[in-house]
Amino acid sequence: MMLLSDVEIRQAIKEKRIGIEPFHEPSLQPASYDLRVGKRMLVSGVVEEIDMERKRSVVLKAGQFALLTSFERIRLSDDVAAHIGMKSYYVRKGIVLLAGLQIDPGWDGYLVLGIYNASPRSITMDYQSPICTVDFYGLAVPASEGFRASEEQRAGEIPRVDKDYLRTLETETLSEMSESVRRLSENVSTLTTVTYRFVIPILLMILGSVVAKFFV
Repeated sequence: MMLLSDVEIRQAIKEKRIGIEPFHEPSLQPASYDLRVGKRMLVSGVVEEIDMERKRSVVLKAGQFALLTSFERIRLSDDVAAHIGMKSYYVRKGIVLLAGLQIDPGWDGYLVLGIYNASPRSITMDYQSPICTVDFYGLAVPASEGFRASEEQRAGEIPRVDKDYLRTLETETLSEMSESVRRLSENVSTLTTVTYRFVIPILLMILGSVVAKFFV
């Protein structure tokens, strides 16, 4: 298996061994191609699917999960495979890629990427911004049978099974956890104040009366 350079990627596109639609010239790197945020996004805690083409950007809170489609449709022949990696820009900000790392030979469709904001801050995801990088590999021997993407992925939609799972996923975001910890801290502080001001004096009074009986 051999990693393809930008020159080889261009040649493979001409030979129709690789398809990238729409092809974006600035996205082609020396030995990879940058995929962009596509039209569909679904965020944990939000019921409705987000139309990124209309909304243009979405704020992903700390601790939130999201599913999104790639802007580009990828086609691979049976003698080409690909690997996916998160753009370092988002990695440095704390975004974790939860999608499968390989695109199998024969793939034809849009990618559905799972991402998680592992940072303590909110991060804005912009429509058509570079989200992940794809490395292409030429196989010495073509696969015996190409992978077949689902109808939903070929249409650029988030699969219903993934939507249903994310909508029923009950998670507390990091910001909500922080607020819970803050409230707990306040409650403990209040309880401590009450204990020192009222409970301890009452206990000392009771203890004093009990001790006094022994000396009467």
